[in-house]
Amino acid sequence: MLEKIRKHLSRPARRPHQLLQIESSLHCNLECIMCPWTEIHHQDKILTLETFDRIRPYFSQVEGVDLTGGGETLMNPHIPAMVQAARQAGCQVGFSTNGLMLSPALAAALVDRSLDWISFSVDAATSETYQKIRQGSDFETVLENMAALRDLKTRLGRNTPKMMMVFVMMTGDYQNYHELPAYLELAHSLGVEQVIVKNLDVITKDINFGRGVFTHRGTPLPSVEAIREQAREKSGELGIQLRLYELQPRQQVICEQNPVRNLYINWAGNVSPCITLSYAETRVFDGRQVHVPCQVFGNVNQEPLEVIWQKPEYVAFRRAYAERLKNEQEALIQAMLGGEEQVALPPAPEGCQTCYYLYGV
Repeated sequence: MLEKIRKHLSRPARRPHQLLQIESSLHCNLECIMCPWTEIHHQDKILTLETFDRIRPYFSQVEGVDLTGGGETLMNPHIPAMVQAARQAGCQVGFSTNGLMLSPALAAALVDRSLDWISFSVDAATSETYQKIRQGSDFETVLENMAALRDLKTRLGRNTPKMMMVFVMMTGDYQNYHELPAYLELAHSLGVEQVIVKNLDVITKDINFGRGVFTHRGTPLPSVEAIREQAREKSGELGIQLRLYELQPRQQVICEQNPVRNLYINWAGNVSPCITLSYAETRVFDGRQVHVPCQVFGNVNQEPLEVIWQKPEYVAFRRAYAERLKNEQEALIQAMLGGEEQVALPPAPEGCQTCYYLYGV
């Protein structure tokens, strides 16, 4: 029986890599108040077709491609071609966007190229709150663009791209969490199938001190809990998938970025386990600013991706998580056999130990 459980837990994946995240653009057209990259957004940093072509041969080895990075995806004029290349290689492909540049013509091009999913970053249900947060955008234009995509899918009888919306909860001078129930109503009216409610946490800027709603100590604000419960009820009524991140950090065995099977390539071709480690220098964790070493293991313009993936230092980084996963599996096996489920986790890599992705918030 033990061997059967082991085999079940270690079944091979369809392709070696689960997700390849490619930063199509670090350039952006907005000045969002919580963004950690606003200082460099106005530099013309987009993924070139030459760099993309160096990555493209590896699409057959990944299940999904995410064209999202630290900037606005649609600032890159080659997005339709990149989507098409990933789909032709049999990958699920999508990206996040603020939606301001999604013209009807561009939406039609993306649908024509079989885009699988698109996620809209819209952090409010009202124009007043939205304009304070997503500075430089226009609430009504974004909603019109989303509605146009919804209508195009309806006319063509298409189920894709799956439409999602992301809401970053904040309090303080940019409080928006109270609009979450209305946000779900808005999402439903726009044909959105899933809403993701995140915390203001990863790579947080100093200016964001006190704006997050999660807490390391004590209990979250009762008003936040109440709103989240209303959102759960509303999502059930409307039939919308709802992902709510936790309000209290709890260390996970491995974060949702899953660096064992996923990797990140920035606009310049640098290869890292994830976006946070690609640009890490300092971050805020548990109320204090901490230094975080960047983890860049190579550049696809200088050496093949398979060589970078097998570099000893990259292998060692992944091994730390492989050991954590192995220990969890052993504990699960023991629990299934009637023993106690006790997980002794080796330390996560240094750059991950103060990353909120590892703590589920």
